[in-house]
Amino acid sequence: MSSGAEQVNTNALPKGYIETPVKTIFKKFANQRDVSLVYGEPIELGLQKVVPVAKIKYAVGGGGDGNGGEGGGGSFKVKPVGVYIITPDQVKFQSTLDVKRLTALTVVVGGVLGLLSIVKGR
Repeated sequence: MSSGAEQVNTNALPKGYIETPVKTIFKKFANQRDVSLVYGEPIELGLQKVVPVAKIKYAVGGGGDGNGGEGGGGSFKVKPVGVYIITPDQVKFQSTLDVKRLTALTVVVGGVLGLLSIVKGR
């Protein structure tokens, strides 16, 4: 992964352009097309490596009126989705989604809905 400090070619920028931290972040996400946005640095644990995986969503927008008024905004959302566990024998993906917890929640919600239908039927 890069250090985040990127050089800006000031000759290619419009007159009056001011580089801000927000513009730098937006440019990094807009320009970076490699896997380092979703795959973390591998962590070595003995004979196995663990590679974290994330899902990233971002949106950027902006505009101006041509008279010096301009604005912009954006949002970023990073959600861990799991890890790849790499051993000499296999590669396995371990999701962060807890299937047992999700199944239990489904059973509880189904039970509550069933009780509500019985109570309403009386």
